[in-house]
Amino acid sequence: MAITDPKAPVIVGVGESSGKFLETDWPSTVDLASAAVNAALADSGASEKLGASIDCLLSTRLFHDSGLPHDCGSPDNHPDAVAIASGLRPATLLYGDVGGQSPQKHINQLAKQVYDGKYKAVVISSGENIGTVKRARRAGHKLDWSQTSDRDFTNLLTTEDKMLTPYEWRQGIISMPMAYGIVENARRARLGMDRASYAKDMAELWSAFASVSVTRDHANFARNWTAEELLEDDHGNYQLNDPYRRWMVAQDAVELGAAVILTTAGHVAELGISEDKMIYLHSGADASVPLISEQTDLSVSPAMESAFPKALELAEVNAGDLGPMDIYSCFPVAVSLAMDALGSPDRPLSSYTLTGGLSFFGGPGNSYSTHGIVALVQALRNDGSKPGMISANGGVINKESVGIYAAQPVVGGWSPDRIAEPNRIGRAEHIKPEHYFDGSAVIKSYAMPYGKASRGAASLWLEDENGLPAIGILNDAPEDTDFIGMKVKVKTEDNRNLATLAG
Repeated sequence: MAITDPKAPVIVGVGESSGKFLETDWPSTVDLASAAVNAALADSGASEKLGASIDCLLSTRLFHDSGLPHDCGSPDNHPDAVAIASGLRPATLLYGDVGGQSPQKHINQLAKQVYDGKYKAVVISSGENIGTVKRARRAGHKLDWSQTSDRDFTNLLTTEDKMLTPYEWRQGIISMPMAYGIVENARRARLGMDRASYAKDMAELWSAFASVSVTRDHANFARNWTAEELLEDDHGNYQLNDPYRRWMVAQDAVELGAAVILTTAGHVAELGISEDKMIYLHSGADASVPLISEQTDLSVSPAMESAFPKALELAEVNAGDLGPMDIYSCFPVAVSLAMDALGSPDRPLSSYTLTGGLSFFGGPGNSYSTHGIVALVQALRNDGSKPGMISANGGVINKESVGIYAAQPVVGGWSPDRIAEPNRIGRAEHIKPEHYFDGSAVIKSYAMPYGKASRGAASLWLEDENGLPAIGILNDAPEDTDFIGMKVKVKTEDNRNLATLAG
């Protein structure tokens, strides 16, 4: 084949795996990841030759090593364990960063390194078996996936690994549904919508995503939910908090693996791989903002509003030019804020996902977007008439990585400046990282957890009398109440901003 841009970074093989297709009842993360790697090699059409040329393997960081350990053990060197199980001998082993943004973030950087010749071919692999761990606990089944290694690997963990702070925990924000619930209700407040209308919108969006999940072989929770069902208690769809029900949040009890092989167009030609296997990375951008307690407006995503237009600009396309797209979908607001940042182009709701999302396909820890990239490559191979986009989100809407992909090479040739320098948006000078105060405040947003027998305290996003944001907690919150706009009195006690409704 005649390659006009031999150094251009391309994806040439993609693969997935899931527990239901493996021959073991208790799949390890290595089992899942290596099965996906072998599927990606086979997908290239030149498994043996491509595998022999792979000189770098990146393993997406496990939830086990991201602050959520379990008692089943894990390899000391996960990238090495995956390489061995896959029959590969890469000279370089990398272990990824924390966060859902990390698969696309690492591809953005690896694309430049492949272009510069640092690596000939790279595997980006992932595997999560949180579902296996939960099944083993319920069954009292002992598992030990420990594995030693005498090889070195490069740890790509950054200092941006926080998702929630002790200050936020003390105000009752102890889970992602609570944190994202506050962001969701903040967006609802900006739009001036009541809870029932906004819940209907969330249900319609998630119903559209569910309809896509049934098209994916490896979806762990595929079901064609109607919007009406997503607003009801049936099928275990209990009220988790205000504003979410169980099936409106990411489901982590998965057994999933994915792999993507990144190389250059020239190397693909050298190996004699068919040209129609290649999908080109046209651009990438990354942005981050402070944690939720240090932001001035939780109803928008400055990280998306920075990364989206930058990636589109570098790819020389507009949002309306995009075809297949996978938006990170841990909670409805992650998709809604992306739609807002894109200018809400006129397209069906189902077109914002290629997998069905983290509620219905499954939410495999840090690695979901690897599955999104697999699905995007498949979609672009099927119809490459328009470029596609990956939106990968990390933390609580505070880390965003974007990739624009296409079936055709960049006109005029690719260059590393098509990957933007990461935009680290700092905290506004007037913001206090841990704002404790006594006085009056207005509730700007909130989330309130529900248990089987009782409700918990509401966590509040507040604005004090000086216009400063703060997080607080409201005990004995009245049921079936929209707290947005209500005034409260706040008293600091035991490192908590304790609020009571005023009047």
